[in-house]
Amino acid sequence: MCYYCGKTNEEVITRSLLCPSCRREVRVCLNCKSYKKDAHWDCIEDIPEQVTDKERANFCDFFVYTDKVDKDKQAKNQSAKNQAKDNFLKLFNNE
Repeated sequence: MCYYCGKTNEEVITRSLLCPSCRREVRVCLNCKSYKKDAHWDCIEDIPEQVTDKERANFCDFFVYTDKVDKDKQAKNQSAKNQAKDNFLKLFNNE
């Protein structure tokens, strides 16, 4: 499942694959089975170097796509998306 929008992805995961729903990169730490907040470098694997941007595609050899989802992060993302949309619509509101 996409860490950002929660949509499932049935395609082969490549470094350049984007989520068909939200257009975010799929092969990222936040979509990996080994990602664990507060673990050493936020990963349960013994990775040789830190991946600083967990939302950007990378070449990690340990990447395994997961179906776990951070519901709190998705709710925050959806709230921010809705707020941005509301602000945009207010720009063109005549009231």
